[in-house]
Amino acid sequence: MNNVFLLLRSFFCFKDSIGKTNTSIKSTPGSSGSQVRWKENVSSTGSGNIINLVSAFKKIGSLTIKGDGNKVFFGAGSTYVGNISIQGNNNKIVIGEEAVIRSRVLIKGSNQKVVFGKHTTTQSCYILCQEGCNIEIGDWCMFSRDIEIRTTDAHSVVDVKTRKRVNTPSSVKIGNHVWVGVGSLISKGSQIPNDSIVGAYSFVNKEFTEENVLIAGTPAKIVRHGVTWNRGRKPKFTQAQLEHWKEPPSKTEL
Repeated sequence: MNNVFLLLRSFFCFKDSIGKTNTSIKSTPGSSGSQVRWKENVSSTGSGNIINLVSAFKKIGSLTIKGDGNKVFFGAGSTYVGNISIQGNNNKIVIGEEAVIRSRVLIKGSNQKVVFGKHTTTQSCYILCQEGCNIEIGDWCMFSRDIEIRTTDAHSVVDVKTRKRVNTPSSVKIGNHVWVGVGSLISKGSQIPNDSIVGAYSFVNKEFTEENVLIAGTPAKIVRHGVTWNRGRKPKFTQAQLEHWKEPPSKTEL
């Protein structure tokens, strides 16, 4: 096994084959095995896996990789709290700059990717990426708690006459500056455009292309046009404040 771990700070600890924590092992780029000291644990079996922790601010949880050629990158100033599990080869996970992610990520299969954009935040989120698909979440998004995003139903719905599967998997793409309300399920094949809102407890299962909309319901549909959102709470906002996500924060923090 030749796995590469790049880190600046020690956040996790290695679990050996009998499940005991070994905090005395430090990482050395290019050395064999999974020897990163994380705050919880990391386990990797296979070869050519790369975990880049150099610029991350904080990580709490576990990382398990079973496969070869997988890559996990934490952007500058990013925070990740939760568990990551990769079961397959040549997959990729990216946590963007300054993102604050509380999530469980499960990738099953090969040649897939999960991306959280820069400045995106999640309170609690379950990600299932499977069957050769991707999940891409844009920049400046805000996800509430109990969000689920998945590329597959995990089991087959079969037409009785043709005996063919009818619930085929598909990638999920969420644009920049999207607010997803509590308890929402973003299902296979969903596409949510930039600068939009998904109402609480919605079930999204198709592509939407119009920006500045409020999507809600089960299944979700557009219930309001011409809206945006802001993390603040006040009667009125300046144009710059509403478009802060389009510019560097230093120019628009008013």
